[in-house]
Amino acid sequence: MGFRQQPTALLAMYSFNFEIYFTGRDDPRDGCIVIGEDEKPVFFEFETAMLSSSAARTTISSDRHPVAALDWDAHSDGLGVATVGDREFPMENLVLPGSSPTARRFQAADGRFYEWRRCYRDPKSYELFAGPNTPPIAVYRHFPQATPIGPSHGTLKYNFTDGLFLLEVLLSLNLNRWLDWNLD
Repeated sequence: MGFRQQPTALLAMYSFNFEIYFTGRDDPRDGCIVIGEDEKPVFFEFETAMLSSSAARTTISSDRHPVAALDWDAHSDGLGVATVGDREFPMENLVLPGSSPTARRFQAADGRFYEWRRCYRDPKSYELFAGPNTPPIAVYRHFPQATPIGPSHGTLKYNFTDGLFLLEVLLSLNLNRWLDWNLD
């Protein structure tokens, strides 16, 4: 793996072209709306419905059309199956062990691994890395603020423009947030 922590203070040196906002409920599984614009408008909704007393499904929609689902299993560790397009895989693949206790990796559809790291000074914020000794490719900051689209509880800044990769980044980020909220 070989990932190494980057000091948060260095983030001021990095610039990102795009910023999207987390609005709606401050719940990574239910009622969270992600909105903004990169090369095109970005709009995702995370909505969770109880299917039975032991199962729930989070549907992720883009422009009101389902694009992914997370099927939760209450009988094991809670992590069930993720469906993204025609791919189906264990949800745990979105939160594999990382290079430190505060980091988790995921493998994107392109076969490459990426790692989310919780920020030391702000444990509700995260940085995404594509490899060891590299600057972050995305930064999620959790804080309430007024934005051009209304109140927001977080922002994601990034430079990539691949729509499928953005969806994978959001799935992995929100799953990390949910796990960390429930483990702390």
